[in-house]
Amino acid sequence: MSELLTLEEGNMGNMSKTELIDFFTFVTDDLDIVLSLEFTPASPSIYIDGKVLFCGRDLDGYKWRVKERLLHEIAHHFEVGKRQHGVNFYKVYVELVDKYMVKSQPLRQNLSLKSKS
Repeated sequence: MSELLTLEEGNMGNMSKTELIDFFTFVTDDLDIVLSLEFTPASPSIYIDGKVLFCGRDLDGYKWRVKERLLHEIAHHFEVGKRQHGVNFYKVYVELVDKYMVKSQPLRQNLSLKSKS
């Protein structure tokens, strides 16, 4: 996986437009989908018909928050039917976050959680 996605790089501090464009390109290429990304002063960031309109103010958060916001909008691309935040959305959203931010490491291993019997 690309160095761009390693959590060890540090996810603190603001993310530049260039870093976000690189992350967007990596994700869309990896998923083999065609989307466009445009920056806008309008809030909130939103997905409309194959385009992510990303609010420039969303770049002010920590890098992990910016990546999460972008993956949130990309998840809307995969919704079937009416765009909303239902089960249809969350299933894809969680898969994207897992793949591109958590790197598919088992949760129990990461958090040292034990099943309580």
